[in-house]
Amino acid sequence: MLCNVVAFAPLHDGHLFVELDSGESGVFDMRPYMQSNFFSSLKKPEYFNRAFLEYGVISWPEGQDMSPDTIRLEMIPQFCPDGINGKKHFDFPV
Repeated sequence: MLCNVVAFAPLHDGHLFVELDSGESGVFDMRPYMQSNFFSSLKKPEYFNRAFLEYGVISWPEGQDMSPDTIRLEMIPQFCPDGINGKKHFDFPV
């Protein structure tokens, strides 16, 4: 099933909280991807936090992006009752 990211929030230590258009939400761990040269810039928190949403895909200024389908398959399901925009603090075990 193809999906898109509708909202996300960078968390600590290379994790993202993600909401998909399917209604699913969860925590996605970017750390394994940061081991490759292509994603190594994301190890710097100030750069990691510059992520933005482009056409339903989480992207970074130097061209890195993460497929929403990969996120859906690998994320740890979590529910955020207020949604990302209504929640200022996340209490997710990562």
